[in-house]
Amino acid sequence: MRINFFEEYPTAENMAKLDFIDWPSTILLAAPSLKLFEDVRTKYANKYPHIAFGWWPTIPSSYWVSGLANTSDLERLFAELTSKVHEKKLSVLIDLEFPIKKHLYIKNIFRIRANKKRILEFFTDAPRFNLRAYTAEYPAPNALIYTLYQLLGISPSFKFQHTKLPMCYSSIGLRYFGEKIWNSVKSFEKKFAQANSDRVGFGLGATAIGMSGNGQIITPKQLAEDIDWANGCGVKEIFIFRLGGLNESYVSVLKEFAAP
Repeated sequence: MRINFFEEYPTAENMAKLDFIDWPSTILLAAPSLKLFEDVRTKYANKYPHIAFGWWPTIPSSYWVSGLANTSDLERLFAELTSKVHEKKLSVLIDLEFPIKKHLYIKNIFRIRANKKRILEFFTDAPRFNLRAYTAEYPAPNALIYTLYQLLGISPSFKFQHTKLPMCYSSIGLRYFGEKIWNSVKSFEKKFAQANSDRVGFGLGATAIGMSGNGQIITPKQLAEDIDWANGCGVKEIFIFRLGGLNESYVSVLKEFAAP
């Protein structure tokens, strides 16, 4: 299994945790522009040749991508993503979550359909620009909720060439949904992954707090259990949220599962 990472804050302190990773891995770095991402990648690529760096774009106001984001922000993002054909395939994370600013729910409710169309157009265009698209998506407890996510434009169909990464963060899910609903999530996502193992990975964690402010951190024991669960789902890669939370205890767990 390929063990990869999200990093929402690519500071020098967080990027120093790359020293822990001695296996082939992909790190998806959050940045508000392609140039800022490329600056960070250039700084670290030579020192860590076994690591691939991908871009996790954030956008103004909503931060994340959805039908409720400002149309102008989405247009700017997708124009930048398709501004050139990348010489080497670039991994890109489209983080499909509802806006961080709640007033956008009312402001943009009647723009969902048009915004969804523009988001899906990007997934059609992405291969022409040598982009490998990942989508961070809310986990679903059942098929009905998964269908709702599709209608809202936050879970693109498999007709597009992308890899889905349901965010199965046990440290957060157990806290907010309780054990019964979280078990339903794990059951549904396992069946979904087993049926689509070439197109699905998982986000696991969290080892550190992110923009959402959820403060519950996963234990090394729980992380080991979740990776073992993901392995049983048949997925070929996982992404740990996030790099900056790595320590020796987590790394000892990861090395048990990482592909050489």
